[in-house]
Amino acid sequence: MIPLAAMTKRPAGNPMLASLYAGVFTAIIAYAAVFFLQSDQLILFVVALLLTGIGPVIGYGLASGHMGVSIPGMIGGIIGSIPVISVILWPILVGALTKTQSVGKLLVGSIIGAILGLAVFFLMASMMGQDPSWFGAGFILLLAVWGGACGAIMTAWAKA
Repeated sequence: MIPLAAMTKRPAGNPMLASLYAGVFTAIIAYAAVFFLQSDQLILFVVALLLTGIGPVIGYGLASGHMGVSIPGMIGGIIGSIPVISVILWPILVGALTKTQSVGKLLVGSIIGAILGLAVFFLMASMMGQDPSWFGAGFILLLAVWGGACGAIMTAWAKA
């Protein structure tokens, strides 16, 4: 196992650290979105929801040391976070605007992150039952898991 790991070329950056950073940044922005939704400020909710797309890019930038290089990726993350189609649009735009990322690998990572996030969301829903107060926390967890998975995949599968 060690010779195999030594033969593969890995970019600078720890996927676990990137997952943590990306998940935390995405969760903070998702918390702001849920807060603005509950306070009936729909314009600020939409802005915060669009900003959730930069969480994985910031996590990748901090973990791999490419923070200044990932600014076009942040722009792609903001534009790609349009609700409903963000699972497909986000990886296309971030991959196209970031030199170190592949669109296909980001698409696979985004789908994996969405499936994991939905699993956590529905697990929380099954534990909470009919109480509607869980929805905000479930939404935050969904986006945090998606962002963490995307940040880890961005770091692990980055081109050199």
